[in-house]
Formats: sequence, C-alpha cells, structure tokens
Amino acid sequence: MTGARRKSEMSNLYLVGMMGSGKSVTGKKLALLLGYGFVDLDHWIEEKHRRSITEIFEKEGEDFFRAEEAALLAEACGAGPRVVATGGGTVLRPENIERMRATGKIIFLETSLDLLWDRVKSKKDRPLLKGQNPQAHLAEIFEVRRPAYEKNCDFRVNTDGQSAETVARKILEELRKQS
Repeated sequence: MTGARRKSEMSNLYLVGMMGSGKSVTGKKLALLLGYGFVDLDHWIEEKHRRSITEIFEKEGEDFFRAEEAALLAEACGAGPRVVATGGGTVLRPENIERMRATGKIIFLETSLDLLWDRVKSKKDRPLLKGQNPQAHLAEIFEVRRPAYEKNCDFRVNTDGQSAETVARKILEELRKQS
C-alpha cells in the first residue's frame, strides 16, 4: 500500500492524539454531524476480548495489544465512511499510518501536556500510566509521540479549553476549506 491518496477512497476520518485529547468524545460528535459511522478502536478491542485494556496489557502485553489495534484498524478502514478514534499509540506503527493515509484524512487533536495530565490523572484505566511517577511517564510518552502526530496528520485542531462539539465543528470547517 502506498501513502498516495485516491480521492474515491478518502471516506474515513482518523482522530489521532494522546490519551485524554478527546478523540472518543469528539469522534462521536463529528460522526453525528457528518452522518458517518463511528469506531473507537480501544472500545472495540475491549469488546472483542471482553476485558479492559488494562487487563489486556497486564495479561497479554503491549505488543499483543498493538497487533490487535492494527488488525482492527485494518477492518475499520474498509467500511467507510467512518470517524475512527484511534488509540494514542496507533501512529507508532508505519503500516497503520499508511493504511490511514490511503483511506482517509488524519486529524491530530493537539492538547497541552498540562491539560492531558488534568484529564487522565484520576483515571485507573490507563495502563501506560501505572508506576511510580505517572505524570513524568505521561510527559515521556508525549515527547515520543508528538512528532509522529505532527508529521503524519493532514491538519491539527487544538483542544485546549474547547468542548468536543466545538472541536468537531472546527474539524468540519477545516475539511470544507480543504475540499
């Protein structure tokens, strides 16, 4: 598969960004506004395995989770038009980027590190934030993933201080400008 996009295949919208950036809630709003289907990859994995992501990470490991994420992304790509809320690490696999580029637009929900921490610090369902210093670990993840989000997105929308509805409408506005 190549990174080139063919207009007839551009049906899906892929929301990428860090945990806590609002991909799921914004994705639902955006899908509703567009009349698209909606897929949340993390929830789909949980449903498939009948376990939480935390349990999957603990019992099967991150590599297993990332393979499942890639397989379900491939499935989601083929049945558009859809808004797909990806997992925060989906962009770490080049084949995922290629698949998303070939079948739609990648939209980076950019969120400041301070706001991300405020949104996730009390959540117990974030397996990558378990350990001694979850805030420092979040900052490390942020530094590793941010360049991948920036490099691979078609455009970005800042979510700081914005409701999911506002972010969804900003995405729609940008999509209209690009068409």
